[in-house]
Amino acid sequence: MRYLRSAVAALKWDYGSQAECDAAWQPRWNEVTLLPSFESPDMPRYLVPSSAFQLALELARAVVDGSLQLPQAERALRDSYPEMSPRAAMGYIRSYVAMRRGAKSFATTIAANAWKLYLADIAQDGAGPLSVALDTFRAHVFYIQSKTKGPEAALHQVYDEFVGVLKGMAVHETVVENLDAAVQKSLESPADERRARLASANRQPEKVVVLTRAFRRNPDVIAEVLLRAGGTCEGCGLSAPFQRVDGTPYLEVHHRLRLSGGGEDSVENAIALCPNCHRERHCGVKYASDVTK
Repeated sequence: MRYLRSAVAALKWDYGSQAECDAAWQPRWNEVTLLPSFESPDMPRYLVPSSAFQLALELARAVVDGSLQLPQAERALRDSYPEMSPRAAMGYIRSYVAMRRGAKSFATTIAANAWKLYLADIAQDGAGPLSVALDTFRAHVFYIQSKTKGPEAALHQVYDEFVGVLKGMAVHETVVENLDAAVQKSLESPADERRARLASANRQPEKVVVLTRAFRRNPDVIAEVLLRAGGTCEGCGLSAPFQRVDGTPYLEVHHRLRLSGGGEDSVENAIALCPNCHRERHCGVKYASDVTK
């Protein structure tokens, strides 16, 4: 059966070659969320309804919390929507699971509105889970673009929308600096004014979501530095102040030249310190003008 070559880009399946795509095209008409126009009016069509998105979400949640296995969830989705292919059902379940688990590569994609529903669900758990989900989603969008050679405007629109949601949920690292400034201001204010504020203050602290960018540190560097220190602070030369629950001495690994300042995550650039020495490196007057702080 003839079909429009240009419509191949509408399919999101991960084929290794055009020949594989051609061979797989005909039996997969009902696996596409929105089918293109074809010459034969009798060709079977299947538009995945939005109700399937919601059921897929509920089943995928059950997979994430461990009450269902992936094959069980996929089978349950197809039991409710028998016209949905096994691959499509797999895509609708595993896309949510991938975002929850921070997976970086999966081939099957789903409708843009389903992605939107899933991201809205994840956003309810805060900035951290949403940030992980968006990283996964973004990587997947670029993967799909590499296969379809299309702009994938609908997926980019969903991504941009939830980046905006994430920005609205989070405040940046200035929280700590703002607190330090506020404490200094309080110390300088008259005691009676401070006590008056305390008397009327809310005793339940306000909750804020903090979004920060962290460095993925090499665990081998940390292990090697701790072994080198042998339980002794490499700053003051005293023994570690206490032992961890596993019996090992408690020391903290500090980078001489900060990672944020371009320092290497290497054994040579790291030092094992007791908590006091570590805080001194960050807050002490001795290191106030030191770029290795």
